[in-house]
Amino acid sequence: MRKNNELNIFKSQKNNPRILKISQLIKKTLSEVFLTLDFADEEGESVIFFINKVSLSRDARIATIFITNLSNKKLTSSQRLKNIIDNNLSRIKRNFSSRIELRYTPKLKFKLDVEREKSFKLEKVIDKSK
Repeated sequence: MRKNNELNIFKSQKNNPRILKISQLIKKTLSEVFLTLDFADEEGESVIFFINKVSLSRDARIATIFITNLSNKKLTSSQRLKNIIDNNLSRIKRNFSSRIELRYTPKLKFKLDVEREKSFKLEKVIDKSK
């Protein structure tokens, strides 16, 4: 039995054409779901998510989706984004499973893409220094 290691994030997936097609289909379908559903935080402000990457298990039964916040005002804290996803998880899964056309609907796991947020902060620092 394999340990649940976070180092799997850094391993590159093999270029299996089937896995690549399924991950693109999942990304497309989830983006449609995110566009149709309205996500709001506790203050009532609308939150927009961007799907950076979809990582699939070898049997395509578990999909890990890396998301980033693209709201207009500011970068919301990661805990608030996680709460928004957790509160709307049943709606997301229901809409996703009704839209996707696969034999097995993969289990969705959402993770926040920390690297993208770090790059946003770095770009802000660079812009301020100019």
